[in-house]
Amino acid sequence: MSIQVQITKGHYRGKVVSGTFPLVKGFVDGARGGYVTIKNPAPDTGTPPVQRIAVEKDAFKLLDAAGGDLPEHIVVPGQDAPAAGESSDFERVFMESETDDEAMQRISDTFAMLDKLTDACAKGTVRGLVVSGPPGIGKSFGVEKQLEIASMFLTMSGKNANYEAITGGVSAIGLYQKLYHNRSAKKVVLLDDCDGVLFEEECLTLLKGALNSGDKRRIAWNKESRILETDGIPNQFDFEGSIIFLSNVDFEKSIAKGSRISAHLEAIMSRCHYLDLEISSTRDKLLRIRQVVRDGMLKPYEFNGIQESQVLSFVTDNAEYLREISLRMTKKVADFVKTDPKGWYAMAEATCLTKEAKFKRLYERKKAEQAKQGVIVL
Repeated sequence: MSIQVQITKGHYRGKVVSGTFPLVKGFVDGARGGYVTIKNPAPDTGTPPVQRIAVEKDAFKLLDAAGGDLPEHIVVPGQDAPAAGESSDFERVFMESETDDEAMQRISDTFAMLDKLTDACAKGTVRGLVVSGPPGIGKSFGVEKQLEIASMFLTMSGKNANYEAITGGVSAIGLYQKLYHNRSAKKVVLLDDCDGVLFEEECLTLLKGALNSGDKRRIAWNKESRILETDGIPNQFDFEGSIIFLSNVDFEKSIAKGSRISAHLEAIMSRCHYLDLEISSTRDKLLRIRQVVRDGMLKPYEFNGIQESQVLSFVTDNAEYLREISLRMTKKVADFVKTDPKGWYAMAEATCLTKEAKFKRLYERKKAEQAKQGVIVL
């Protein structure tokens, strides 16, 4: 079931929005007013395709694929009617209506937008970007690849790249130092797998300051520090570079649940560009893996068609038992196929599946063997 929304007048990032768009999520009456979530097929440069449009209840209506009117709170077959004041889960409805090819195209479009936004950060046009998505789907790889391309001529001439990646966590004083050393225009600080900074007050203050989209971003360290003195770093400076924060946290869901950091997440989202990679289900993760493999991720392994299919089949067939569904896991399976084309399956089972899954399979095999011998296993 394809659902559209016809907006008479709405607002997105200070601009008036009108027209008919694919609906991602229905009307929500939030603390700051009502909004609907749409997919804009032609977003402005620097904005994501999925957009939350501020709108009054009487300024939009829902349409079916043929353009016929739908009730404001439709009830999808198999879904309970929404309670008073709540809207149907249109994100789920929309995604369930997609074919695999359509979903792969949606995911591909979102990652193409990530490439554009990363390039805009490298050029200094976009100065603050938060990217949200589950681990292992290629956030880091895609962003670093774009930043490397942007720094290609610098590195070819023997100079340092125009970006610095911080991975796995950083202290407040460490973050201050990194921001200072990359404070110049067109320099980029990439924070990857550093969600811990969201729970540390001093780091949050620095992050919010650096992500601010205002004309002037003054970063300050209001404590005495021998580390800064030794390095000759002042207690305040103007940050003119860009910052990209790759996060496994779904900011919108965390805010909706009222988590203890929701106020901070709202503050960050209001200060910079925010891109949700729209991979929220097991199906989406598997389709993302299929898409990246199709685009050549396994090419270095020099597999034939059968071997590549074996890798994808193992990941798909064992999705519920894998330690994680990710591009990293797919490469681990590919390593085994390359190492031992005949015995790879046992190697993958031994290292890629959870302990519970492995013992479950051992138990099932034992039952099957004993059944052949006429022994009943309870």
